[in-house]
Amino acid sequence: MKHTLLYILIFSAFISIAQEEISSKAPDLPRFSVRGNVGIPKVVSSEAFRNSFSGVVIGDLSINAKLFSDFFVGLGYGYTYYKPQKHFRNQYINTSMQSQNAFIKLGFDKFFSASGFATISLNAGYNFNKYEGIKYKNDSLVGKYPTQFSSSFIEPMIGLYFIVDPNFAIGGHLSYNYNFSQFNTAYPGFDKWFDYSRVKNNWNMSMITLGFGFYYGLAKK
Repeated sequence: MKHTLLYILIFSAFISIAQEEISSKAPDLPRFSVRGNVGIPKVVSSEAFRNSFSGVVIGDLSINAKLFSDFFVGLGYGYTYYKPQKHFRNQYINTSMQSQNAFIKLGFDKFFSASGFATISLNAGYNFNKYEGIKYKNDSLVGKYPTQFSSSFIEPMIGLYFIVDPNFAIGGHLSYNYNFSQFNTAYPGFDKWFDYSRVKNNWNMSMITLGFGFYYGLAKK
């Protein structure tokens, strides 16, 4: 028991020393920064949405400012592009969905080494979604349904970044985007080309993204 307590004390001391060394060596990030991310979104939750579209690319850019300590707030813009699933493309239906997003970002940076830090953040905002290249089953359906919709969303995100220049860092991120809107199969005209009674549409639209990102501090080198 005495040896166990001794090992715990020694291990705790090493942890404390390591944390102090990281804190002392880690640079102080500039007050203002530009952050960006790009990746390929994977549609999840709604089975109907997942059987209709697949994500091609998602990207966002934000301008941020420190609030206090390592916390920051920012304003950003994002864009997402979806293509139709294969069973639609096989019928020469190439309807796409494009999403324009505006959001507020709240986040926290934490150095895990002198040259690397983790960022935990939350994007919350509003998006405008539009379907392009709709192919209707017959002409009587033209103009019957909306071809666009708007919704709010939230997106928690975690990223790991490594400093490659005094004001520049690159890394990767994982995020989950949840849209407060349910997929309407009639808007892109898909309900006449696919039997949606075979799939469920009980959940709102959402997606998981694994991608790359960068951090750029707005300060003199």
